[in-house]
Amino acid sequence: MKRAFLAVTVFAAAAAVVAAADLKELAGTYKVTGLTKGGKEAPAEAIKGINGVTIADDKFTIDTGGEKKVATIKVDGAKKPGTIDLSPTDGPEKGSTFSGIFTFEKGVLKIAMTEKGDRPKDFKGAGESEMVITLEKETKEKK
Repeated sequence: MKRAFLAVTVFAAAAAVVAAADLKELAGTYKVTGLTKGGKEAPAEAIKGINGVTIADDKFTIDTGGEKKVATIKVDGAKKPGTIDLSPTDGPEKGSTFSGIFTFEKGVLKIAMTEKGDRPKDFKGAGESEMVITLEKETKEKK
């Protein structure tokens, strides 16, 4: 019994460390390079209307120019693909959680999520309430 409790405790602590490391790796400012909803590419104007996305600590912020929409972010990179949950902190979606999956390779963060229903299984975004957003991490050039 003690061994089982110890194993569960160690696993839970390791999972918390993995999540913290994932968020630290994802931290930064991103440019939106792609957006689809229901399997259809968003109009270029929709992408241009998003000034950027910032991930800092446990906050995911979308800057639309006129306002900033903030959500709490939770990730689990130990799963393949990683899982992501976004919970808006205000507005009409406050109290909701949008479940998704993500990949992060070479500075490109790709997120597939759903507004309702089960977590997506792939990055096709074909479901009516599914969307896929592709973000490119901005790097600061040293002068």
